[in-house]
Amino acid sequence: MPAEQTELPLLINRQQDLDALCEVVSGGDRIALDTEFVRTRTYTPHLGLVQIAAGGNAVCIDPLADLDYTHLWQLLFDPQRVTIMHSATQDLEVFWFHCGDIIQNLVDTQVCAALLGYQPQIGYAGLVADLAGVTLSKEQTRTDWTRRPLSSEQLDYAAKDVVYLDGMHDLLRSRLEEAGRYEWAVEDSLALCRSSLYEPDTANAWRRIKSIPFLPAREQARAMALAEWREQRAVTLDKPRRWVLDDKALLVIAAANPADENDLGKLADVPDGLARRQGSRLLKVLHAANEDHNDNPHRYVQQQPDREADKALSKKLGGIVRRKAEELELPAEIVGSKREITALMRGDTESRLLSGWRAREVGEELQEVLRNV
Repeated sequence: MPAEQTELPLLINRQQDLDALCEVVSGGDRIALDTEFVRTRTYTPHLGLVQIAAGGNAVCIDPLADLDYTHLWQLLFDPQRVTIMHSATQDLEVFWFHCGDIIQNLVDTQVCAALLGYQPQIGYAGLVADLAGVTLSKEQTRTDWTRRPLSSEQLDYAAKDVVYLDGMHDLLRSRLEEAGRYEWAVEDSLALCRSSLYEPDTANAWRRIKSIPFLPAREQARAMALAEWREQRAVTLDKPRRWVLDDKALLVIAAANPADENDLGKLADVPDGLARRQGSRLLKVLHAANEDHNDNPHRYVQQQPDREADKALSKKLGGIVRRKAEELELPAEIVGSKREITALMRGDTESRLLSGWRAREVGEELQEVLRNV
């Protein structure tokens, strides 16, 4: 006889129900998982709900309830258990910030679908419609998941985000195994499970602004220092970085190199309030950046791209990727995006084009072209 199924309430906000859920999860070798969170006014995503499907149950866990979640987090981060998610990147980031840990054994159904030729960013609802023939409601997409109480309609909407994951995974896995690509999907899914993708990296925050490497060296030093200051302050205040200082203002300040707070306050695109409240600190950041450039000029080298040569090389590399994608019947960006090709041209040795299945399918040919440039 099959084991008796444990029935759990839709909303888990009592310790006894959470403990019962943990028993269900611990008895299985895989779960379906999703989160709901809010991030409109903060640097960090604020967890509002955790949805799990396991043991025939689909439940919503209230992470804001006064419960002991230690056992649950241990189960979720146990690498012996397969976790099925859809478009997992933001959810993984939520867990990193909320728990300081990350899922270790992931299969992402969006990744699986893309390797079968689906639109690379296909949403959960679109995939459910195609594979299960079910149309999901979009009525709760603007819900503030940190507000309480949550209605039965909101909870039902959230639970459905995990109801179909397990079945979709099995269908996708079957098709991928037929094509010899399931291991590709696992590889690409596990590549998302690196904490370095989610933890704040203040020293390299300048990489978010694509124009910085092409600035004059001294201006580049100031822009990099301002980007680091902005990231640190955004983390400290838990505010979006653009609320601290937007990219345009950052570049204006770096170019102008104001001598004092009065000059800073006169710059176009620099908010008056920022100049008043943070002027002294910003001037210190600029001064330190100028000093660092004087002491270590080798750190700052203005890139001088040969636009015609770069364009020709990008076209050649892109052509190789597109031909391979057509051969594999995949969208070109799944094999290699334009950004990845550009990064490879700039010397990115950690590109995913140079590892795993992409290295075998296209990476060696790309490297051969680059060696002969």
